[in-house]
Amino acid sequence: MSTIIMNDVAMEAKVGERVLNVARRNAAHIGFLCDNAGTCQLCRCQVQEGAEYLSPPSEAEKAWIPEAKLAEGQRLACQLIVREQGEVKIQSYAEYIRQLVLTLVDPPPSTNTAQNLEPLVKNLLTDFADQLALFPRNILSRLNELGPVRFAFPIQDTDRFVEDMSRLVERMNSGVERIERKPRETVKSSEETLSS
Repeated sequence: MSTIIMNDVAMEAKVGERVLNVARRNAAHIGFLCDNAGTCQLCRCQVQEGAEYLSPPSEAEKAWIPEAKLAEGQRLACQLIVREQGEVKIQSYAEYIRQLVLTLVDPPPSTNTAQNLEPLVKNLLTDFADQLALFPRNILSRLNELGPVRFAFPIQDTDRFVEDMSRLVERMNSGVERIERKPRETVKSSEETLSS
């Protein structure tokens, strides 16, 4: 087993497993919409340690993330596959932005909201500029690989999406470290019990 430390929470991962699937299983604070198609970019993350245990950048990542940022460890968790046992430390972009926003709501001592707004705005503008620089190659690349239907309708398993999103919201609201996904059979049998 490998260990993925996502947003300072340790999670077990199997070799061959996608980092996004590990994060979703544990209700980690990370975005997801495209069911591993590499189109929505909501699962963007920063690999801080252990990149050598992960797969090299995919074509989807190369379409959306500039080379320099890939070299610095920015990746898409849906494309990131654990290829060897080891410990990997990752921060999701969603968590990074959440932390920046929290400094606006509750500024740390000796700072003010205006000072804390600058890194957030700079980050968002840089990301926008990166996307413009890669356009339209990024969109055309993904359309060519996935086809128009899969590109336009990315969610393949609506029930799993709703379940994972509900657990993520519950975890964020409760403050617990993780809420693991129940096996599908358990979920179905508890639903059958309720309807009886």
